[in-house]
Amino acid sequence: MKFEKHLSSLITAALLCGTFTTLSSGQQTAGSGVAAPDSPPMTEAATAALLKSTPPLTEDALRSRYVGKLIFLRGSYLGDDLNFDVSGKVNGSPAVGSFTLSAFEVRKVKLSKHKLDIEADRYGLHFFGALPYEDETKAFDRVKISKKPVHISIERELIVIPKVKKDKKSKDAPPPQQLAAAQTLKTRDDAAAAGTPKPATASATSEDNAALLAVSPAHSAMLMNKALDNIFAGDIDLRMLSHLPDYWQAYFASKSQHRQFMPADASVKIVSEGMTPPRVLNSIDPSSNEYAQKYGIAGMELLRTVVDATGVPRQMAIARPIGFGLDEKAVEAIKSSHFRPATMNGQPVPVVIDLVVTFRIYSNRTKPGSVTKGSKETVLAASVADTASDKSSGGDANLRR
Repeated sequence: MKFEKHLSSLITAALLCGTFTTLSSGQQTAGSGVAAPDSPPMTEAATAALLKSTPPLTEDALRSRYVGKLIFLRGSYLGDDLNFDVSGKVNGSPAVGSFTLSAFEVRKVKLSKHKLDIEADRYGLHFFGALPYEDETKAFDRVKISKKPVHISIERELIVIPKVKKDKKSKDAPPPQQLAAAQTLKTRDDAAAAGTPKPATASATSEDNAALLAVSPAHSAMLMNKALDNIFAGDIDLRMLSHLPDYWQAYFASKSQHRQFMPADASVKIVSEGMTPPRVLNSIDPSSNEYAQKYGIAGMELLRTVVDATGVPRQMAIARPIGFGLDEKAVEAIKSSHFRPATMNGQPVPVVIDLVVTFRIYSNRTKPGSVTKGSKETVLAASVADTASDKSSGGDANLRR
């Protein structure tokens, strides 16, 4: 319950800062604001000021920041072993899933000379079916879906600070060579504080070549903090929202405005009396996924869909989500379908319709008959594809006017 209230308030607070309309081209136009893009590059003065105010990175500080906290992986990467470079860019090409499968609760944090290791449990978000304008206090819960902790490794900028030894002949003044070396290190540190590139350090070992070299613990801490911000989000903030698919952006925009999604194109009609509604020409075959199968996640997905005058679904917005990656499956199924377009006075017209895709998974949590089949409004029907699971699954889709 604590998680649901926390995430709900964070989403609402973030979205009140800016709303947007999703166009069929996938671009965004401003309402009272737009979704926040990635942070622009900092000026040299700002970098220097941040460097001076950044405390050294410690394991205790990182534990306090992350252990026991729920965070989101911005890239929505799947897999149990993820590696990132010093800037927070993922190494390799891990599979990408839904953000509803990318929530983590941190177990352990370990900081070493070369990297930061994080162990965390992966959670799936399960929505209960609240519409955008309905009370979302109990809109979703979280379900632990990782058998073992996920290992996340982040490369760390290496700190190299050679010691300047005093000359045995003179206790007060080191030899000229050491003075020159110390001055070179100081120049590099000053350059780092000013935001200028640091020259390469010749004393780096082959083991350290993969990491950047620094002479300032504060610079290393600043770079790690930037990497962590590029990898994790403490909540579903505007930056994270801006990278979600259009249909999720439209869902959160609708929630912030407490209204149903409507396309910006004024030529798109709502099916009304005297109009022939669109009709599906093929079977809609939404598939499930291993997480939903295993944990018995099922329900009815409601999507507002624009079907154009040629019968092609052009734009979708989630209206009632399920989570657990099933929302993406429903969208994929509708995108691959074809419709006989709606007509008015015998002419095809673009319309917005509500499509309900029902997922049913027969498990201990979801028994046959627990989901209502069909309705008087049913115009199209489909079966959910069998998965690799040994449990059967089924579903249907309804067209609502």
